[in-house]
Amino acid sequence: MAEIGVLGPLRVELRSAEAVLSGAKLRSILAVLALRADCEVRRDELIEELDLMRTTGDAINAVHAHVARLRRWLQRHGGNADLLETVNSGYRLNLDRDAVDAHRFVSLVERALSLAPGVPSVVATILEDALSLWRGDALFDALEGPLVATAADELHQWRAAARETLIDAWLSLDCNQKVVLNARKFIGEDPLNEPMRARHIVALQRMGRHAEAVEAYNSAERVLGQELGIKPGTELRAASDPTIEFIPISGNRRRESILIGAPM
Repeated sequence: MAEIGVLGPLRVELRSAEAVLSGAKLRSILAVLALRADCEVRRDELIEELDLMRTTGDAINAVHAHVARLRRWLQRHGGNADLLETVNSGYRLNLDRDAVDAHRFVSLVERALSLAPGVPSVVATILEDALSLWRGDALFDALEGPLVATAADELHQWRAAARETLIDAWLSLDCNQKVVLNARKFIGEDPLNEPMRARHIVALQRMGRHAEAVEAYNSAERVLGQELGIKPGTELRAASDPTIEFIPISGNRRRESILIGAPM
């Protein structure tokens, strides 16, 4: 049994024991294979991902060598002989998608988004479980090739949607203290996120902490002006006015995976 985590530094568990994979190139190969679990990754894609045309005289042999090293490492740490196989013009990781934390995360978020804004208690529970899978920035220790960069960006967008929907569920449940505490953390990691700042202000207003709400709005206005040269949008301005009922502007949050051309 194998499990792979990419929501943070690469984590590999084989036969219930965690194994450390050294080498950024090998980590990148395994991460890309895991993101496309049970699907082929073409050899030319890995050559481009590792920039082998520029850094080696024989890119095809170089990628063969890297994959052979990875296959030996997997088998040495308890992976089945057919866990990583050569297929057609590329390679495939014979692993169920649920064994990869990124796929479990996206599946949970998709389920929560399909239920929102109804049953907020269920939505909140699902998203709390989903967000608990994160251990840091996605694909943190892999080389930033085109596939890894695209996947990391996608996953961080999914995380942003999950966080906003979770905050909305807590607002529906009047869990305003939870909103304030978590929104502060989320804003610290993503200071240009206007919807999150709006939700933070709403929760402060509901708790009667109006001076803090004003300061939070002023801070948002200052950051947006300095970093983007823009003024707060409609949602953020409405959140700052306690006489206006706050209605989140969510839009369509469903995302398609650029990596494999279908939902992750």
